[in-house]
Amino acid sequence: MSEANANRRTLQFVGGALKDRDFRFLWYGGGLDNTSRWMDAVVVSLLILELTDSAWQVALLFVMRWMPMLVFAMVSGIIADRVNRWFVMMVSRTFSVVITAVILVLVATGDIEPWHLLVASLGMGWMFVLEFPSRRSFIFDIVGIRLISNAMSLETINSTIGRFLGPLTAGLLVQFSGFTGAYVVLLIGYSLAFVSIALVKSRIPVQASRSASVLRNLASGIRYSWDSPVIRAVLMITLIMNALAFSVEALFPVVARDHLRVGAGLTGLLISAQAIGSFVSALIIASRQNIRFHGRIFILGICLQLLSLFLFAFSPWYVVSFVLLLLLGFGSAGFSTMQSTIILIASSQAMRGSSLGVLGQCIGVAALGGLAVGAVADFLSAQIAVGISALLGILLLIPVIIMTPLFHRQVTSPEEDVGAELGVGEASKEQSSG
Repeated sequence: MSEANANRRTLQFVGGALKDRDFRFLWYGGGLDNTSRWMDAVVVSLLILELTDSAWQVALLFVMRWMPMLVFAMVSGIIADRVNRWFVMMVSRTFSVVITAVILVLVATGDIEPWHLLVASLGMGWMFVLEFPSRRSFIFDIVGIRLISNAMSLETINSTIGRFLGPLTAGLLVQFSGFTGAYVVLLIGYSLAFVSIALVKSRIPVQASRSASVLRNLASGIRYSWDSPVIRAVLMITLIMNALAFSVEALFPVVARDHLRVGAGLTGLLISAQAIGSFVSALIIASRQNIRFHGRIFILGICLQLLSLFLFAFSPWYVVSFVLLLLLGFGSAGFSTMQSTIILIASSQAMRGSSLGVLGQCIGVAALGGLAVGAVADFLSAQIAVGISALLGILLLIPVIIMTPLFHRQVTSPEEDVGAELGVGEASKEQSSG
């Protein structure tokens, strides 16, 4: 096969899930929402910094955004299994538009106060955690097991593009059109995301029973996730990574300023290296037609992240630091893509939302991790805080990775396992009758 034909086939498979109309609109809406959320995070940080001149208030915004994930993620997973998933996403998109519109009016009239921004950030956090399990479960419902790795890779590409364009756009808008202009663009972005989700036609019914109480569903979701060796391994690894590795990203600008001695422009370029690495990695994963060992990509991504993070903490050269963050982003895409993919494959249809809810609970510890590494950075230095977090992550994950089945065997769905068992049973019956 010629190189041109090979490239053509790769491009076709990269867009495999995008051939489905409903996934295409989901993906468009997700891209608009991701870009808007990253813009929002930067705009609101700059605004509250202008209003208060307080770094603590900026850190508090981060906590407000992530605290709902820590508190509400499991309940949102139950909602994803009991309520129409498209409807849940529409509710989330509606409130995002309303919250942004209210803040726009307050900014335009000059009545904005810091507490308004804190409450708005909390509200946006609630909407994100509400949508998180429903969106991913809905994606699986639409594309199926064959294209789920491709679809989640495309989701990672979406997130990466948003992470790159959102902050860049936010800074330019604030500089040239002020906060009012920035919030006008944000309102347009969230509104277009709403329209895109509204155009999705699928209304796939939920499978879980609504008769059981929420507390019973919570208990069954935790028990189901813990009883599965594959899901349990993903959750334990996610818990450690979000508490230690991802929570230190807020310190990268401080490391750039105090350790690498560079200004704002080079700092922004440095941080963008992660997005570049993630984009390339997600594109490669999306191009793979048959991924057999999802767990290996997941674990290798973790190892690359933590090693790059540890070396970054003590790198004295800007170019080396840039390459290390590039590699960190490359590993991050493998981790984040396979994180949801493995859980979606390993969960039964009726428990996917609950399992993703437990995953969200583990992701939410990033809020607590951010407070902890911030305290270490204040007491010692940002550089040391990053290095200690990476080292602790490596030490804690070594025994988990050794014991996990992810590296040694393929991830299979419960339906496949049941089918295999039935096949063996039928074969035995035939032999007996023979």
